[in-house]
Amino acid sequence: MNRWKIVIIGGAALLVAAALGVIMSRNRRQPLPPPEAPVAASPAEVRVRAVELKGEPFLQGAVVSASGAVAIVCGEDEATADRYEARNDALRSIARRRNLSKNDVAALMAYLSGTNDVLRVERVAALKNDVMNLLRAQEPPPADLATTLIGMFKSAAHPPVVLDYCIQHLGAMLVDIKDETMRSKVRGVFISAAREKRRPYAGTALYSLAEDRLATQAQKAELRRLTVALCRPDANSASRIAAIQLAGERGYSEVLTVLRETLSASRRDAVLDIVCIGSLGLLGTEKDLPLISKFADMGRRYAVAVEAATRRIKER
Repeated sequence: MNRWKIVIIGGAALLVAAALGVIMSRNRRQPLPPPEAPVAASPAEVRVRAVELKGEPFLQGAVVSASGAVAIVCGEDEATADRYEARNDALRSIARRRNLSKNDVAALMAYLSGTNDVLRVERVAALKNDVMNLLRAQEPPPADLATTLIGMFKSAAHPPVVLDYCIQHLGAMLVDIKDETMRSKVRGVFISAAREKRRPYAGTALYSLAEDRLATQAQKAELRRLTVALCRPDANSASRIAAIQLAGERGYSEVLTVLRETLSASRRDAVLDIVCIGSLGLLGTEKDLPLISKFADMGRRYAVAVEAATRRIKER
């Protein structure tokens, strides 16, 4: 989950890339940035508020004998605690290590769970994402990594972008989790996240559920209900886009009314329009062609989407 998410304001094209990242990253070892980094829903802006620093000093007494690099990564070195570049360089210096000591692993795990970091939230998120990558790459990975990520999500102490990373990494780990109790806990996180319609990580959770190869028919039906709910206008923009795309891919025809209403509305959002056109091409009928065709002259991206959707409808 390399770099999977925050510049506060970005263009519509960046949001497209982020939405596609949610879809593509599931099969990768390192997820792409989450929907909030870089982000900007068009027309609404997605903003992330920095975590308020509270409580005792960060990781007080938690690191016993961490290596120098790990101590820097975790912000334990006073000279570099507020220097992202130094901490990132330290992390990169051990990124290929597969046999970190137990103390180093414990220090990194404690850093993940902590919330008092002097860096800006997007930089903390970037560091934690790469720490998760490093921990997952250990041979073997820490036995309690999934439990730690679940705890981070449930604590409500971390910003949305960090929670998005937790969901991404749990999604990548799910295929290797054989214990049914733990699988149930991980899926529980995805379901809870997908129900938080106002959060950008809801769409990430949908795709994590969608890629569970061991899902039962009942679980697949639940995924369908969650996806349809996230397609509605009251959902977070990035999550809604992910849900609409997933609905098209999975053939969830219940969303046709929402797609048609969105494309018929007076208010325009290029990213949302293009995703709706794509899913309408997968789900719609020839009766939808007049609605789709009105977007053909609204720019190259629209034209490409209209052409593809029209071809799919006519070929069915």
